[in-house]
Amino acid sequence: MQLRSFWAIWTIFTMCWISSAFGQAQWEQFRGAGGLGVAAAGQNLPVEFDRSKNVIWKCAVTKGHSSPCIWGNRIFLTGYAKRIFDTICIDRKSGKILWQKSIPVENIERVHQISSPAAPTPTTDGERVFVYFGSYGLLCYDFEGNLVWERKMPMPQNMYGTAASPMLAGGKLIIMDDRAEDSWLLALDPETGDEIWKMDRAGFKAGWSTPVYRQDGEVEEVLVYSKWRVVAFDLKDGSERWTFPGLTDEPCITPVTGEGLVYLTSYNMRTNPEVIGLPKWSELLDEYDKDKDGELTLEETKPNKSILSRFDADGEGDHPLWGFFRFLDVDRSGKINEKEWGKMIAYIDSFEFENALLAIRPGEAGRQAKVVWKDPNGVPECPSPLYYQGRVYMVKDGGIASCLDARTGERKYQRLLGSGGPYYSSPVAADGKIYVGSARGMMTVFEAGDKLKVLARNNLKERIMATPAIVDGKIYVRTDKNLYAFGAKK
Repeated sequence: MQLRSFWAIWTIFTMCWISSAFGQAQWEQFRGAGGLGVAAAGQNLPVEFDRSKNVIWKCAVTKGHSSPCIWGNRIFLTGYAKRIFDTICIDRKSGKILWQKSIPVENIERVHQISSPAAPTPTTDGERVFVYFGSYGLLCYDFEGNLVWERKMPMPQNMYGTAASPMLAGGKLIIMDDRAEDSWLLALDPETGDEIWKMDRAGFKAGWSTPVYRQDGEVEEVLVYSKWRVVAFDLKDGSERWTFPGLTDEPCITPVTGEGLVYLTSYNMRTNPEVIGLPKWSELLDEYDKDKDGELTLEETKPNKSILSRFDADGEGDHPLWGFFRFLDVDRSGKINEKEWGKMIAYIDSFEFENALLAIRPGEAGRQAKVVWKDPNGVPECPSPLYYQGRVYMVKDGGIASCLDARTGERKYQRLLGSGGPYYSSPVAADGKIYVGSARGMMTVFEAGDKLKVLARNNLKERIMATPAIVDGKIYVRTDKNLYAFGAKK
């Protein structure tokens, strides 16, 4: 109990110190201070809000998935349209755009159909703002919009496009780029953009998770969640300190820390209990084999919407049978037979990594990282977990919310929020409340605690992909059309 109290007090102290540093309101990176998704205490936040209620202002912005980055009275976002990347600075009081800098780019990286080439969130040190576009590289602007430096980078090659955001720690700007070839972790001087160190990460072929800062005694670490493992690097020189294997092949979430542990989720479509699994071959024939010859042609498979689906996700990310036709048509006969369908079963059965929320005790010199507890239920694919007031929360597709004791892993609840659809935005917390947005545009507010108590379901009627920011008693929500500032009316 004493150890738990220490970590709770330490978290509160850290959040309060960071939020009050230099007298500025801050949410300086993806999910705010430390990437934890927790705002400073003592804020009176709104519970009910929509496009006409408790809205302070709204600002139309270029489409993108980056989340608000805030320092003082400035909000930074990025956007993309018609081969042009925008860095946008908005006045936090009025909601007016102060400046917008555009970079035309001819060759645009391939991204997932539901993603955006402007997905990484900016970060700031209070003097400069740093933005990363996979199709271009890193750009550094001062607060007046003047370009300080830029660092063009090779276009990443991965199946979904760039998503990991830059972060600042220990006077270094950290950027991760996991790709099919030549993956790396890079530390730069924020003032000049000069390289401090670069760690070769060959073999880490995919990753969309933002690095996380962690302090272990006198040592400062950067945690990087990559394909099949999480690795801790020494912030001083980039050397590897410890690793934990056996994790997902497509890491989208960003880990969080608390209670001296690292919390992360590993998603596996084969064993995730909420996934709608593969149909039987006989079921496919009954529905699609029009000529009743016991095989399926490409034309016959086209009506199929999915052979592997996420629960209540509006069909997003579904896997239609026709998309696997060439993979399954081994003999190139133009038809799939039952034996060839077995290749699909074998492929899914090869997913042997974890499906769980894991609490990991970090490693150190002479000690391996180890699992303290894990839970296989309610594991999200994209939204990051939230550590708040001694509990870990998760929200996944369908609005399935879970709460577990952060120290023991005891499950307090797993219930539906009553706000369905796909979820990509990560939950954030403050004022004893948790806020999370669905892609359908519903911002749900529920009470922090051992029992689920939904306080409000706020329909913004605009798609939500970005994670909200909380500063100074206001919640800033980016939709596919606007940035909103919501606050309780006095």
